[in-house]
Amino acid sequence: MGWLVKYFRPRLIVDGIHLYGNLVELSAVHLPPVIAATVASDTVKHSEAFIGKSNQEYYSWIQDSEKWGGAIELSILADFYGLEIVAYDIQTTRCDLYGQEKKYSERVMLICDELHYDALAISPFEGAPVEFDQILVPVRKDRIIGLAEELAFETC
Repeated sequence: MGWLVKYFRPRLIVDGIHLYGNLVELSAVHLPPVIAATVASDTVKHSEAFIGKSNQEYYSWIQDSEKWGGAIELSILADFYGLEIVAYDIQTTRCDLYGQEKKYSERVMLICDELHYDALAISPFEGAPVEFDQILVPVRKDRIIGLAEELAFETC
């Protein structure tokens, strides 16, 4: 049986927090504090040079519902969830992979267009009910990632 890769649009989209709203369907309210606490807990790793602002400034900034993150936050969320996160930037056609070095067994795939992060879902067939869509997929060496990449960069 083949697989179809498609965009997954969450039922509730709030500007500025698309990244968090898509990951494993958790509420955006819960993730910024997790990220803020992670950054605050390791001021050496998350130095001003690394995050682009003081640790205290970042702590407040990331919890503002009008703000959203990127690479730093995806890296933290990969560790928090214990899964790989693949982000396809359709503006630059770049693919970033977070958590790969940890050899996690599952992955979530996102498409980024500089304003939003939308999850990709794997569906068993075209027109399948949304309940059959898989956002978390096993990390394995097959064509699913290739299909996802094809879809991600189709719009370039």
